[in-house]
Amino acid sequence: MVESERRDLDYLVKELENGERSRREDAAELLAELADPRAVDPLIKALKDEDSHVREAAALSLAVYEDTKTIEPLIELLNDRKASVRYAAAIGLSGVGDNRAIEPLEKALEDESQVVRKVAQLALNSVKERQ
Repeated sequence: MVESERRDLDYLVKELENGERSRREDAAELLAELADPRAVDPLIKALKDEDSHVREAAALSLAVYEDTKTIEPLIELLNDRKASVRYAAAIGLSGVGDNRAIEPLEKALEDESQVVRKVAQLALNSVKERQ
C-alpha cells in the first residue's frame, strides 16, 4: 500500500469514529472504495452507530470486503428499527455469501418492508448460489 492510501485509511477511520453524522456516513462509504481489509473492524463498530444513515453506509460498505467476521454483526442488523438499515444488512450479507446468513435472510422474507423482503430474497439467492 502506498503511503497516501495509508493516510487516507487512517483519516477515514478517524472520521468514522469522531466526525459529525454526515462525515461518519461519508467515511463509511469511502472505506468501501479503498477496499483495505483493515477497515473491516471500524466498519463493524459503525454498525452500532446512533445514526441510521451511518449504520446503513457501514453495512453496504462491508459487502465489498467479503469478510466472514462481518456475518454475525450484519445478521444482528437485520433486526434494526430502520428498514433502510435492514435492507443494507441484507446486501452486506449477500456480499459475504456465508451460509450462516441463510436462516436470518429467510426470516427477513417476512419483513414488514417490501423493499427489505425483495432484497432479502436476492441476497438469499446470492448466498445459496455460492454454496
